[in-house]
Amino acid sequence: MRWSTAVAELRRAGVGATIALAMILTLTGCSGMNENAVSERLTQASGINGAMVEVQHPGAPWVNKIVIRLFVRDASAAAVADDVRAVAAFAVDDRDLGGQPLTLLAVQGSPGDFSDPLTATITDSAYVMGSVSEILGAGKGVENILDLSAADVSRIAQR
Repeated sequence: MRWSTAVAELRRAGVGATIALAMILTLTGCSGMNENAVSERLTQASGINGAMVEVQHPGAPWVNKIVIRLFVRDASAAAVADDVRAVAAFAVDDRDLGGQPLTLLAVQGSPGDFSDPLTATITDSAYVMGSVSEILGAGKGVENILDLSAADVSRIAQR
């Protein structure tokens, strides 16, 4: 192999390695948020029984969707609306949640009540989020999911 050919091959390999590294970093693209720390801060500040904050990546690794699973004392629409107000009041000024749209689910109880709290928030979620959205006059609530824009969170926090 000639010297110039060897140099060209090394350059191509370097470009390939750089592209591969960029793809790996993009595909793992997390927000850098410590989800456990945010969950603990939220639980303490809002007075709910517990919270599980998770950054999901629907559709693409660079798309961040913050999902908050709330563990509440009372799963009625009025009580969950009060809990959402408390969450919004915390989230609006939080370094990780502030200025972000949020997706909320609520389940009655505490994380310790369930052998798998994550599954419980899916199987035992309160189907009141449509009513919660109406009570708050904000967001899009369907069955057990409430989607709030960053502007919704801010408006709810100011009430």
